[in-house]
Amino acid sequence: MSTSDTSPRRRDAARNRERLLEAAAVAFREEGLGASVNHIAADAGLNVATLYRHFPTKDDLVAALLDELLEPLARARDAALDSDDVLATFIHEAARQQRAHHGLVDALRRDPAVAGALSRLREPALAIVEPIVERAHADGELRKDFDAFDLLLTLRMVASALTDRHVDVVLRGLRP
Repeated sequence: MSTSDTSPRRRDAARNRERLLEAAAVAFREEGLGASVNHIAADAGLNVATLYRHFPTKDDLVAALLDELLEPLARARDAALDSDDVLATFIHEAARQQRAHHGLVDALRRDPAVAGALSRLREPALAIVEPIVERAHADGELRKDFDAFDLLLTLRMVASALTDRHVDVVLRGLRP
């Protein structure tokens, strides 16, 4: 008997995976990568065998969590490309979404074991941001000497901005 992707069993597995990723994000943010997988599984309300079914190694769990960090950036890109003010929409939306993950990214950056894994996100992140840069250049919203890498660095800076007003100050510096 085969099961489809919409079967209760598949939905339950997807829900468990999401719970594990959420618990891992909190644990890694609070404890660093030394957080126990047993603790992560317990915080997700699952047993460690379930964690290992989804993520055979702790490195697999970290890699999946890193991949999850790109999703908000892609959502911000999509929202921006549907707007009239692509640059401002992208910066505000990406900053808002990054704030939710800021502590996690900082914790991962502090761990030398993850430095290489974080660097593997650079190319996919650049690919996500490139359409924003192209459109912002075409619309005259972004200085011509700024590229996708510059925009990613800007996002990293504004992720810790306290208010939209601070983000707007940075935006003024990006405009021609």
